[in-house]
Amino acid sequence: MSTRTPSSAPSPPSPSRLMPQLLVALLQRRRFDATLRVSPTFRGFSPHSIAAALAAIPRLLLPRSPRRLCPQRPFPSASSASSLANRRLATALTLGFLSWSHDHASPEPVPLSEAPLRAAALALARARALPALFRLLRAHAPLVSTPALTDVIRALGEEGLPRHALAAFHRMRQLRCSPDAQCYNTLIAALCQNGRFKDARFLLDQMERPGARCKPDSYTYTVLISWYCRIGVGTGCRKAARRRIYEAGRLFRRMGEKGLEPDVVTYNCLINGLCKTYRVERAHEVFDEMLKKGCVPNRVTYNSFIRYYSAVNQVDKAVGWMREMVAMGHGVASSSTYTPVIHSLCESRRVGEARQFLIDMAESGHLPREHTYKLVKDAIDDAGEKALPEELRQSIENGITARYQQVMRIKPIMRPVTR
Repeated sequence: MSTRTPSSAPSPPSPSRLMPQLLVALLQRRRFDATLRVSPTFRGFSPHSIAAALAAIPRLLLPRSPRRLCPQRPFPSASSASSLANRRLATALTLGFLSWSHDHASPEPVPLSEAPLRAAALALARARALPALFRLLRAHAPLVSTPALTDVIRALGEEGLPRHALAAFHRMRQLRCSPDAQCYNTLIAALCQNGRFKDARFLLDQMERPGARCKPDSYTYTVLISWYCRIGVGTGCRKAARRRIYEAGRLFRRMGEKGLEPDVVTYNCLINGLCKTYRVERAHEVFDEMLKKGCVPNRVTYNSFIRYYSAVNQVDKAVGWMREMVAMGHGVASSSTYTPVIHSLCESRRVGEARQFLIDMAESGHLPREHTYKLVKDAIDDAGEKALPEELRQSIENGITARYQQVMRIKPIMRPVTR
């Protein structure tokens, strides 16, 4: 005989599920009213939980801005109806949730503090809601800090808005904030990322003036040298590329005149730019200077030379650089080291050596890309060389398939939530 137990009343939602439910309500454009019932055990909001919810809104609604390498290749147009609607929705949800969480949230409202304001300002910058952003900062000027404005400047630079990043920098005095070296470096990087090298050099000149509050450090020069080399190589014009690399070299020498020692990152940026513009003699001089000053090179340094010699069909020198790197203990060969060497060997019809390098690459734990594996496999079939071991071939193909399936699992998450 079975007994029926009376149905118990539904338990209130746990505190850990309150924030996801609240974000779902935000995305469904539901009103902030009593329908969002709070668990009796929930002690109330905290500034960090509010900041986490505000930071999640742009991640759910707005796609990440594509990074461009060349200022002549602008960002994709954001004038589509769906993109504008998502930005307006993100702006409305950010402002609405910020106001509700500090004025009408139960059981007890939380006074506005620096962390939620910083997250809200960053969300508005990601949504490109610039009037609302500056109104929010002016309304709560005593809570605005220099690190918060630094994050806003970085976000505006990544969104392709260098003019507004400069405007945010110049409004720091109105908000009673003084820029530090990190703020200057972030603004210089944002300007260089968008091709505004003239404004970036003007800021550097201001930092170098006698009596300046913020003196440039090695990172300041490294940012400029890095972007000069990256954008110079990506312009597609040999004359423009050489001019950018020349400016990078001038900054490198200027850095030494100021008594600042370049680190391995600075050397790597300059060597990579010199190799990609086929100035390998100067790259060797910089490498020798690097060794004389006691700066130890790493795998990135050697990969620049390996890619250059592989591109100009001097694969023996590329292999020599790879073996020297391992012998000197300056790094271990990785996928980015093996790949250009294998491609150059296949182009030079040295299929047997390419096959052996592919085996070494797989046995060292590095999975080749599908294009590299197919190139070597087709070259072996055409040249009549000995095929790859069956166990190794199956392991590589399984790894490539697993990597493809993982990408396909992640890809739908990157689609917009609202359609």
